[in-house]
Amino acid sequence: MGRRLAGIALVFALLFWPAIPAGAEPSAKTPRIGLLSGATEPSGPLAPQWVAFLDALRTLGWVDGQNIVVDRRFAGGHSERVSSFAMELAQMGVDVIVATGVPENQAVRRATTTIPAVMVVVDDPVESGFVQSLARPGGNFTGVAFSIPGVGEKYVELLKEAAPSLARVAILGSHQQRPVFLEEITRAGRALGVVISPPILVHDPAELEPAVARFAHERHGGLICPSDALTFLHRKAVVALASKYRLPAIYTFREHVEAGGLMAYGPTIPDRFRQAATFVDKILKGAKPADLPVEQPTRLELAVNLKTAKALGLRVPPSLLVRADQVIQ
Repeated sequence: MGRRLAGIALVFALLFWPAIPAGAEPSAKTPRIGLLSGATEPSGPLAPQWVAFLDALRTLGWVDGQNIVVDRRFAGGHSERVSSFAMELAQMGVDVIVATGVPENQAVRRATTTIPAVMVVVDDPVESGFVQSLARPGGNFTGVAFSIPGVGEKYVELLKEAAPSLARVAILGSHQQRPVFLEEITRAGRALGVVISPPILVHDPAELEPAVARFAHERHGGLICPSDALTFLHRKAVVALASKYRLPAIYTFREHVEAGGLMAYGPTIPDRFRQAATFVDKILKGAKPADLPVEQPTRLELAVNLKTAKALGLRVPPSLLVRADQVIQ
């Protein structure tokens, strides 16, 4: 009797079990992507570089709110929040974390050694300790390098070419630079007769003007502003100070030149973020970061602002303008 009742129950269960359409796959968990940036404002319109990233994902078939969920953790220049944001994303169990600069990726490394991480604005991932090599990352990090060897020398050469009276240069940023980068700048300074002053380190926007003013006390100085969250987020203030104290400056980001800076030399940010989206796509489709080689920029672009040059009393040589990818009149 018991077997008969069990058989009847099984028949009813099969009859009324929800049908799965032919060819359909059982529903799976929607992938989550965590975005981490110390330099992006959490409110207001989404920054252009992140728009480029999400557009690239959409082209690859991933749409926020449809088949992926994107969790944004933007610190808006408050570097003390980055570590807690990284830990928060790790505890949420996101499927991949996309982090911008060195401090952000260091925070990710402290938070997790298993969740895939895609770097976007890290100059040298090997020297920074995120990967074993560019060809074989070997851990949970991969992504796009933001610089190429020799760029430090190029900064000094370009700045000296634009400002022949340049006698000393200082790096302006919120963290210590890579030893290799410092060696490149020192080598170029020695060859061109330019003294490399100690770096100008600032950790808060309020420190910018006093620090720049102290450096500008002596004449014929110039600034190098490598990729840095604080100086990028507050680029209008940095550019205004360089103008106020009549300091020719070269930046990594073209956005500084568009804000009134003298010149910039580096990869374009939106391109790097679009490239990062291809790594996320591969990871969501099953690839492991350890097997995805880090990609370097294929070219760096030069931008020059002639209006700023004129205000500084500089005559940019035609040989430099011919090589520029963007000239702002």
